[in-house]
Amino acid sequence: MKTRVFCFASLLSAAALFCVSPLRAQERNEIGLVIGATVTPQRSLVGSAGALSFKPGLSLGAEYDRRIFDGARLAVSLGGDFLASPLDVKLDNPPSTVSRQYAFLFLTPHVRVKFRPGNPFEPWLLFGGGYARFLEAKPLSDPSFKQGTNTGALLFGGGFDTQPIVRLFGIPVGFRTEVRDFYSGSPHFGQPVHG
Repeated sequence: MKTRVFCFASLLSAAALFCVSPLRAQERNEIGLVIGATVTPQRSLVGSAGALSFKPGLSLGAEYDRRIFDGARLAVSLGGDFLASPLDVKLDNPPSTVSRQYAFLFLTPHVRVKFRPGNPFEPWLLFGGGYARFLEAKPLSDPSFKQGTNTGALLFGGGFDTQPIVRLFGIPVGFRTEVRDFYSGSPHFGQPVHG
């Protein structure tokens, strides 16, 4: 019992030390949780008049930024994005020879440039590149289909941040609105596609 109490007290102490870190360190590091919608453009099947249409999907992720330059008009951060689909991206009425859904994972280091840091709204631009992984479902008519596609990915986007609005356990919390796009290789659908 004493061991459990000691472990619990140690964890609480570590959490308290983490939460009361100096304000300067909190200004240099940003951690974000991402929830949003994934919109996949339509693809055309090679050698056929058919097209693949995708339903919007849910995306969840996390991002980290470390500020490396802090000026009066401009701030530059280096960081990384992790974005994945917990629910597969589904095709709308796919043929039986085509994979009907896929999951994705993007892991992309990036550079973020913020304009007018310290103002109530801080606009920014983002550019990066890294790794993408797709896990496709087997088409109904092809049991020998090989799942899993690895490819590179480019990331670009923009948005704005707010100044911290509330403090939770001593940690300043603000909000971010953004639009991001990933340009990557394509999942393997079981048939060649354009795009």
